[in-house]
Amino acid sequence: MTRKHAGAGVLHALVAVAASVASASSRKPPRRAAPYLAVLLRRGRAEAAARLNRHLRLLPLPESPALLSALPSVRDAVSYNTVLAALCRQGCLDAALLLLRVMSHEPRLACRPNAISYTTLMRALCADRRAGQAVGLLRSMQDCGVRPDVVTYGTLIRGLCDAADVDKAVELVNEMCESGIEPNVVVYSCLLHGYCKTGRWESVGKVFEEMSDRGIEPDVVMYTSLIDSLCRHGKVTKAARVMEMMAERGLEPNVVTYNVLINSMCKEGSVREALDLRKNMLEKGVQPDVVTYNTLITGLSSVLEMDEAMALLEEMMQGETKVRPDLMTFNSVIHGLCKIGWMRQAFEVRAMMAENGCRCNLVTFNLLIGGLLRVHKVKKAMKLKDEMASSGLQPDSFTYSILINGFCKMRQVERAESLLSEMRRHGMEPEPVHYIPLLKAMCDQGMMGQARDLFNEMDRNCKLDAAAYSTMIHGAFKSGEKKIAEEFLKDMIDEGLIPDAVTYSIPINMFAKSGDLAAAERVLKQMTASGFVPDVAVFDSLIQGYGAKGDTEKVLELTRKMTAKGVALDPKIISTIVTSLGASIEGQKLLQSLPGFDTEMSKGDVISPHDVMNMLQKHCTKSESPALC
Repeated sequence: MTRKHAGAGVLHALVAVAASVASASSRKPPRRAAPYLAVLLRRGRAEAAARLNRHLRLLPLPESPALLSALPSVRDAVSYNTVLAALCRQGCLDAALLLLRVMSHEPRLACRPNAISYTTLMRALCADRRAGQAVGLLRSMQDCGVRPDVVTYGTLIRGLCDAADVDKAVELVNEMCESGIEPNVVVYSCLLHGYCKTGRWESVGKVFEEMSDRGIEPDVVMYTSLIDSLCRHGKVTKAARVMEMMAERGLEPNVVTYNVLINSMCKEGSVREALDLRKNMLEKGVQPDVVTYNTLITGLSSVLEMDEAMALLEEMMQGETKVRPDLMTFNSVIHGLCKIGWMRQAFEVRAMMAENGCRCNLVTFNLLIGGLLRVHKVKKAMKLKDEMASSGLQPDSFTYSILINGFCKMRQVERAESLLSEMRRHGMEPEPVHYIPLLKAMCDQGMMGQARDLFNEMDRNCKLDAAAYSTMIHGAFKSGEKKIAEEFLKDMIDEGLIPDAVTYSIPINMFAKSGDLAAAERVLKQMTASGFVPDVAVFDSLIQGYGAKGDTEKVLELTRKMTAKGVALDPKIISTIVTSLGASIEGQKLLQSLPGFDTEMSKGDVISPHDVMNMLQKHCTKSESPALC
């Protein structure tokens, strides 16, 4: 064997040993790779540097800077850049900045940082939302005599636009041009993204104009980015117009472009328009992919158009497109079928999954269990839960939430309670989402003692929320425990939990219906002090309460408050006002005094409550009597 070949053999062995020592699976400390790599470098071989670059990627950082500082021999910019990139990749940006300074002060020119070094670090700084620091690095780069290129500027412009600092990005574009560096389509795409992100839609057209002036044609990616931005800001109609503009300019949208628009249409409920767009897509010769189908199937499932969703699934498997459905496809169809109670079809789709080599996941089982409980198929649901466990999938918190909620809706409180205990046995702590349905079921069935015990248990095990208090307040009122209900409301406020409008409405309605109007007014004051405007149901309850007592003045006062607060007067509340006024002699006199009321009645015409309300409002506007208006 010649010395040359022997050297090559040793080199190969050293590389293998270094790789073994540095690999993630090795039990030896990664730093032990350093001596072997040092030997490679000392040999001064060109291939050694390349191998170093490969093996530095294997080292957990910050081992790499320590390795380089320990190497006594060859150091080149490529090796340093490899370490720099690895540091940036793992988020060690301060170490990367330190290494860049070391490179800048290296006496040997071969090791000085180049445009790649600076751009690598700038990209990482921008990704870490440190775009300002990245711009500072550009100035350091220029001071060191390193000329930035279009990639360097593009990196910074992207970072600034992501940070919504579009004005600074525009300054860099101008600086590029002054330096003789022509912006490319990537740079303009970044500017476009920045303007869209900050809502400066008037500037979008200027970007296209400037591109046209420079002879740069927007590509499909740029148009797709604009369409995506418009869709994200709810401007789906404008996004569709941009797609038409693409075609007018001879640029055909690709499948990604169509998918972006189809997705947004489905999300805003315009599923029919999304299907029309797919038809247009096929006419243009653009083949839908699995994302297209999944988006449409999810959209159809959300509006419960399951016949069409099933037809699309069938088309995927047997149509000309032959797009293979994935787990998301099947789960989307199953979700929609379960929502409308088509459980036989849902299990047929599950069988299709198996035929296509697609295994059910936890989501699939949860959807099917929830669907079975929705149609009261308890035994099948529990059997499916056991099947899930036997297939190696353990029920998660969401599984138990579905089961507990399902049993509570069927008024099977004991079974729901046993599931809470089962959760604990499996090491899962119940959360509010598990407690609240059970609390509500207990309150609805008048089991207030058990509900209070569960409420106290919830207080010990997890943080009580507004929903828990609201449930107990409603339950206490329903069972006639008004004092306890008020105590719950007080405790809720004392705990710093602000009741919502619904929570306040419960005691007001209950107090008003029971005739305790002073208590109802007390809670109403708390409600308005918290910044909530009582809804029409609250006013309806109060007006009925005061009407039953013959308090015409209070009925009119509440009517004024309601109109002043802009509460919509529906036919029911208007009817309540008129009926409540008619319950007292004073109110009847007021109605008789309304302009046109007697005339219309003498004709035998039926006056709608709405017409009476209009008369009442006109009368109140003209009247000077506070007692009446």
